[in-house]
Amino acid sequence: MESNGHHVAKVDDVLDQWGFVSNPYYDHELLADILFELFVNREASIEEFYKSLKLNTSIFCIEGDYGVGKSSFFRRCALGQEQLDESNIITNKITITKDTTEASFLLTVLSAVINSLKVVSNLSPESMDKLTEIENVVIIQRQQSTAGSLYGLVGHTRTTGKSEQHAPKYTNLNMLSDLSEIGNICKVELDKKIILPIDDLESEKCDLDQALYLVGLLRDLIFTDNYVVICIGEPGLREKLSASGRTRSIFGESIVLNELSFNDFKQAIEKRLEYFSNDSSYIPPFDDEVYKKVHEYSYGDIRWAFNTLNRMFEVLIRKNYIVRTYGIPHVLPVLHEIEYKAFSSLESNEQKLLSVLSKRGPLSPSDREFQDAMGSDRATIQKLVQKLSEDSSLLRKKKVSRKYIYEVGPIIKSLESSNLLKTN
Repeated sequence: MESNGHHVAKVDDVLDQWGFVSNPYYDHELLADILFELFVNREASIEEFYKSLKLNTSIFCIEGDYGVGKSSFFRRCALGQEQLDESNIITNKITITKDTTEASFLLTVLSAVINSLKVVSNLSPESMDKLTEIENVVIIQRQQSTAGSLYGLVGHTRTTGKSEQHAPKYTNLNMLSDLSEIGNICKVELDKKIILPIDDLESEKCDLDQALYLVGLLRDLIFTDNYVVICIGEPGLREKLSASGRTRSIFGESIVLNELSFNDFKQAIEKRLEYFSNDSSYIPPFDDEVYKKVHEYSYGDIRWAFNTLNRMFEVLIRKNYIVRTYGIPHVLPVLHEIEYKAFSSLESNEQKLLSVLSKRGPLSPSDREFQDAMGSDRATIQKLVQKLSEDSSLLRKKKVSRKYIYEVGPIIKSLESSNLLKTN
């Protein structure tokens, strides 16, 4: 959207004609109070979350397919926990990328913990000084890491009173020791535990083996009973995390989120339409058949579904469509136009691969049928699917028996009825 005042004013005027103060399908992360009001279903899973905390479970997982709403579910539970029970301090979400190292991970955890405690008013002056001392070291290490140092394995300065003490290295053991000390401060002075949510533990977003190893580094912290680690990621995450045995004995049961039913999806839409309307008076842009079709294409990826509705409504606004409720005949061409742009921007061999899978169904790079259709060997296909599966809206990866198979994502699924895909 253009940022000049005239264009924004025009969009606002058009939205007002539909009866909305803003786009009700807006797909970005909702503010906490809005999320709490608009959240649908998951009541049983929310109860499981609170039960895990009440039972003093030290580590557990929130599992589900990509886009099913795991992060939103955690935010909803965290908001409710803060309103109903102030016995825990929840840090910001911690993410692990393919470039995350041991030291950068622990520095991120330290920063998240310190930031969550800085707003607490009833810590002793001595403890606040200690937090400030550790924070200064962490800041220096992160700055040096950004400048190209060996991820914190360099000299650092601690300040005590007016003197400065120089230590040779701020090692992983130093960081874990500081985290342990902070946890003890929190327990003794506040009688609270620190909850560490580690998000995006999915093979599309990180090196999962490395991520599991990094989570394992927190084992000793978990055993202090001052921390709760919540791992948010793909199905089967608990089994993978506990396979090494380092945390198996203290693992709680996973909270498994299944995709929303169509009725729940429709309820979520209706809540949004109502919330973002002018005095509850509005014209629904799309009918139920459109919502059913988007839900069908989504594979349960609610993030993609709302993003798609958002973009389709933006087209109606931008092209100044007549204000009324639109059905499949008018909306599908809009959807095809939007998604074809993503498909046509790919390399020709990537387009061919997605077209082959669209026609032949889920396949593995080791399948001869796949190799023959592509005219490529397994290694070449493997490189392509690894790249494309980083965007699950294009290509979805799942494990069947002992091998990974790949199927087209919502973008390609939505184009299958358009004759826009190149097929063999």
